[in-house]
Amino acid sequence: MVGPNPHRVARTRGTVRTANLRDLDLLVRHRRLMWSAIARISPKELDAADRVYRRWARARLKTGRLAAFIVEVRGEPVASGCVWLMDVQPRPQRSGTTAAYLLSMFTEPGHRGEGHATRIVREAVRWSRARGIAVMLLHASPFGERVYSQLGFTHTAEMRKDLRHGARRRVRTSGKRSHRAER
Repeated sequence: MVGPNPHRVARTRGTVRTANLRDLDLLVRHRRLMWSAIARISPKELDAADRVYRRWARARLKTGRLAAFIVEVRGEPVASGCVWLMDVQPRPQRSGTTAAYLLSMFTEPGHRGEGHATRIVREAVRWSRARGIAVMLLHASPFGERVYSQLGFTHTAEMRKDLRHGARRRVRTSGKRSHRAER
C-alpha cells in the first residue's frame, strides 16, 4: 500500500481570474520559470527575453489582444497562462483571420497535478470562443502534452527554420525532443 505523497500539497481548487497590467511582473516571472523548466537557457538570455516579453505582453494586454489567467489558492498565485489573438492567413475550412494562441503556461512546482493548467486552458478556450475565434494553437512542452491531449488538442505538422545567418545552436529540452533556440 502506498501512502500519501508528503511533498504534495492537498488538492485545492482555488479561483481563476483574469490578469491585468498589475499582474505583469508575475506573468513575466512565470514565463521565465516555464523556460527554465523546459530548456537550458542562460540567465543572461532569460533576462533579455524577460525585457522583450514584458514590452510585448504589456502592449497586447492594453489592446485586448492578450488575455492572461491566474489561478490563486488561498490568495496566492500558483499558476498562469495566456492566450494571444494572432493574425493568421485565410485558408479553406477555417473562417476568419484570427487564431487564439495559448502560451506561457506555468504552475508552481508545489501545485502541479492539481488541475490548475486544465482550468486555465478551459478558461482560455471559453474566452476565445466568446470572441468568435474558431481555432486555438500552441506549442506543447512534454510537460503539457497530456493536459492538451485530454482537452482535445491534436498534433500538427508544423515545421520551422531559423533565418538568422549561421544559426545552428540547439536547445536541449527536458523531454526527448530538442528544438533550435530563437535568440
